Amino acid sequence: MRAVVSGAGIAGLSHALALTRLGWEVTVVEVAPGPRRGGYMIDFFGPGWAAAEELGVLEALRAGGRVYRSARYVDARGRQTGQLGLDTFLRTTGGRYFSILRPEIEEVLREALPPEVVLRHGRVITRIDQEPGAGAPVRVGLDDGTVLAADLVLGADGLHSGVRRLVLGEEGSFLRPLGYHTAAFTCTAPHLAERLGEDVHLTDVRDGQVGVFAVDLGRPDERPGGAGVVSAFVVTRGGVDLPSDPQAAVRRELVRHGPVAAELVDRVPPDVYLDVVAQSVVPRWRRGRVVVVGDAAHAVSLLAGQGASLAIAGATALAGQLGGGRDLDEALTAYETSWRSVVEPVQATGRRAASAFVPRTRRDQWLRRLVLRAARLPWVDRRLTASITGAATH
Repeated sequence: MRAVVSGAGIAGLSHALALTRLGWEVTVVEVAPGPRRGGYMIDFFGPGWAAAEELGVLEALRAGGRVYRSARYVDARGRQTGQLGLDTFLRTTGGRYFSILRPEIEEVLREALPPEVVLRHGRVITRIDQEPGAGAPVRVGLDDGTVLAADLVLGADGLHSGVRRLVLGEEGSFLRPLGYHTAAFTCTAPHLAERLGEDVHLTDVRDGQVGVFAVDLGRPDERPGGAGVVSAFVVTRGGVDLPSDPQAAVRRELVRHGPVAAELVDRVPPDVYLDVVAQSVVPRWRRGRVVVVGDAAHAVSLLAGQGASLAIAGATALAGQLGGGRDLDEALTAYETSWRSVVEPVQATGRRAASAFVPRTRRDQWLRRLVLRAARLPWVDRRLTASITGAATH
């Protein structure tokens, strides 16, 4: 059996790996000219843990992961307003929790692929034709004129999926914006990284948040770029229209988040990642033998977390159905039915969290500070952590 996977991100690589373990021939098509280096620091927990173990990549992911000591909330004047101990996350998840950069996950998955998997970077799928009749191949046309034949096509090309647009409809029909923009970048800032150490810096201001992490955590020789690398994210309120100059917009936002964020203003790269925070709400994930997966089908957004975890777990869920001896159509139907029951509750959590993700008013800010102070009490700490990790469902 042959598969074409659109997208060489976490979802695409995970699905490619899962299919090769079933004996499928896989070609991965990726628009980027090479592996992406930018991206978020991700908290990895939830259903992807067992899936990563099944795919044989868990230990490599854990080796690249970090466990931070605490999250420190700091106001615009640099004063600490709250602190959340992150050791509770480890206890609540039974130790199945760490933080890792998105490109590091992708690197682990790429290295796990067998050599026969074809990776075609710098190419775009421009056409998908499904011929009638059982067993007839799907024809996938690329922007260089190449036509690939496949038994299954997976659109693992993210929130703004091109495969979804080709087979299911325009993006506006499926995206549900949650009222925010988000940006992320890494840069070298040795003195800042040393000061951060094992603590995560989160700003406590209205209508936005900046998070800063030291990437090295005492292991500079094992990290891309050497010592002193930090990872930052920026969240602001915003609609569907993005700023015309992302770098300038991120710099302006950093200025109002206090002295630590201000240190990063001149380190924002020209190609900084910036996008709308949104979910993919897709009534039907497939048409024939073309299926959207990962964020293309069910993006949960950073407000819910677990996007990377669900992308990896979704790959083993699909492989489990395909490897069960069923007809291909039956297997795909069973996959969508069963996997929806997992991802839709996580999406609902993200929507509920959207309005309160960053405080809008002084009162909202005061309430969050009150919760953080109450988190010093053990029973409140456990309850707050469980609500963030969804530990009871994992």
